Amino acid sequence: MEKSKTIGIITFFIMSILVLTSCDKEGYEPISTSTDACQIIVNCLDHNGKSLLDNNKFVNGISIEGDASHSKIKYDVKNANGGKVLSFTAELPDQDDMKWSKDRSEANGISKMTMKFNKHKIELKCHIKYIANRPPAVSGGKATLEEVSCNNQTFKRSGNSVTITLRMDKSGKLL
Repeated sequence: MEKSKTIGIITFFIMSILVLTSCDKEGYEPISTSTDACQIIVNCLDHNGKSLLDNNKFVNGISIEGDASHSKIKYDVKNANGGKVLSFTAELPDQDDMKWSKDRSEANGISKMTMKFNKHKIELKCHIKYIANRPPAVSGGKATLEEVSCNNQTFKRSGNSVTITLRMDKSGKLL
């Protein structure tokens, strides 16, 4: 009798966790907009200034997750400026987290993302500005990544992207 009671409690606990996590994910609702100007470029350099993205083991240890959506963010390793870089799109903030102007023609918000390099984590704080095509609409328009803050540094937008340079060891620990 005790064993079946324990199994029932464990099953209930697991089902509760699954329901809560699925509800949380469904609650994320970003503005429907163009994200062309929300690109993040990351240089991952060792202490000598060489790209760590040439190392497949290092690349295989990379993952990026949006904090609001709890979704994996897809990234590409691309050749740029004579070396390899990580390229991905910033997660947009939830609609409810945006701060709107009085006439609702524009809004600002912050999204957070977690980058993992093997066992090491880096938090990205993305400052997004949205300009509506036809105020007060929350679809259409254009989102622009203005800046990204991480590791006590702020990186500003240049063109359609924000470029971040991280110096780290082969395990992903920041130097």
